[in-house]
Amino acid sequence: MTGQSAGRYRDALRHRDFRVMLTAFGIDQIGSWAYNVVLIVYIYDRTGSTAWIAATTAAGWIPRILFSGYAGVLADRFERTRTLLVSALLALVLMAAIALVVATGGPIILVLVLAAATAAVGTVYLPASGALIPETVAEGDLAAANGLFGMLENLVVIVGPAIGGLLLLAGRPVCGILFNLATFAAAAVLISRLRVRSTGTAGDGEKRLVTQLTAGIAALRRNQQARTLVAFCALGTAVYGASTVLYVPMSERFGTGANGYSYLLTAAAIGGVLGAAAVGRLSAAARQSVIILGGMLALALPFAATALTTSPVVGFVLQIISGGGMVVVDVLALTVLQRELPRDLLSRVIGILETAALGAALAASFAVATLIHKAGLTDALLIVGLGFSIIAAAGLRPLVRAEGRMARGAGIRATRVTGLQIPELAGLVPVAAAPAP
Repeated sequence: MTGQSAGRYRDALRHRDFRVMLTAFGIDQIGSWAYNVVLIVYIYDRTGSTAWIAATTAAGWIPRILFSGYAGVLADRFERTRTLLVSALLALVLMAAIALVVATGGPIILVLVLAAATAAVGTVYLPASGALIPETVAEGDLAAANGLFGMLENLVVIVGPAIGGLLLLAGRPVCGILFNLATFAAAAVLISRLRVRSTGTAGDGEKRLVTQLTAGIAALRRNQQARTLVAFCALGTAVYGASTVLYVPMSERFGTGANGYSYLLTAAAIGGVLGAAAVGRLSAAARQSVIILGGMLALALPFAATALTTSPVVGFVLQIISGGGMVVVDVLALTVLQRELPRDLLSRVIGILETAALGAALAASFAVATLIHKAGLTDALLIVGLGFSIIAAAGLRPLVRAEGRMARGAGIRATRVTGLQIPELAGLVPVAAAPAP
């Protein structure tokens, strides 16, 4: 986790399969964000109920929480490129069904069931792509590659909803659904052109699902560094979950009304782009644990600072800082997991990470909603900003300890490879200068 060279984005982009994956991801995400905007407006126009909007949001979140762990097993059991392709094609078919129901004015509940099914088949994307990225770029380019995905993920938060809004102006919600169908088709075509092939070990010996999933959990138990990084990712996503509840009352506090939600969301996305742009250099820092803690503090503390201001400009800047911190934590943590964990188990670990992160986000959103009701917005902002920062600071020590063990282990392996066979000298060998094991 120390001494890695700084990856450059242009070096990552030199790899053909990585460029194809990145393009497919961007197209898919633009369609998904546009579709989400159109679907929520469509549901609200037909029902006039915010409860149905909550149900629509749940239809996207709950399947991901329930099936992400299993999706990691699937991505380790079957060839990962083919798994991505099957996922895109199934989503395309389900989107066609949603378009048909919307065009004919079919039951709202059927739309939500199909939307939940679409979310479920999409859960394999992160575990499969997360394990494929190390197969498509050199190890030194991993942080840059993950940073590019993080940058694109935040860019589409700005572009996707804007496209969804334009499609709504057409007056026919089905246009937004068909647009998402077209992006699934384009993504499927691109994925079919990938040359990389990669398979995990979940299918070995026809083991039961529980046994296969337990292997991923066992990998985390054996690796304190990976376990702590998963906890940091879950903590960061919990702050995001809290922000989904905080943004509306925050925007009202700034005097921008409920519509100010979109401005704060845009600010966080801009911060994510900036954070992703910086993460390549940050990945070369000697103490990644300190950088990750810094990212976590940058993510959480702006909420505490927001309690001290009513300026919309200051609030916007604070959310830029927060969005940048989140991307730094996520990208650096994922990069370390890709470097340190066995690749035949990597999808299962990423699936577990996704489950933990989404569960934390959902729990935080409910907890903060209750906190605002009981204590008010100002206290809620202080508790979120300071509370999550204190928890993150408490996690620094085990992360540093695990980082040191991994560095010493790398040094011992390096001296053995050179033929010296002197473990006592391993601690004196800088990891950056040591030959690769």
